[in-house]
Amino acid sequence: MNTITLHGRIIEDAKMTLVHTSSGETPLVKFSVIDTGLPYQKSEPMSIEVHFIKEAAAHIYDYLKKNKEVVIAGFLRQKKYIAPNGEEKEKKYISAEYVTLCPLYKERKIT
Repeated sequence: MNTITLHGRIIEDAKMTLVHTSSGETPLVKFSVIDTGLPYQKSEPMSIEVHFIKEAAAHIYDYLKKNKEVVIAGFLRQKKYIAPNGEEKEKKYISAEYVTLCPLYKERKIT
């Protein structure tokens, strides 16, 4: 299976829309996360869009603000579409099963 877990920071405030499903309207929250990798890795930061479409999406929407730290667990998805200019494009994103907000830690001086 194509499961993925990502720990990163939100790079823009979340946006919410309503999606029509067979059981009614469900909130869809979209936001982008940047993963800078582990401190000992020398890799380029990766930015990826996250879609969260569960009932909890409406409840955590207000907390998904820029620079918040999150852990995402879900599935890597790919969608192909045709741009307005007729060009075929593809988009990769994470379809989140779980979104966990991380607490902010401040550096403390030990005296």
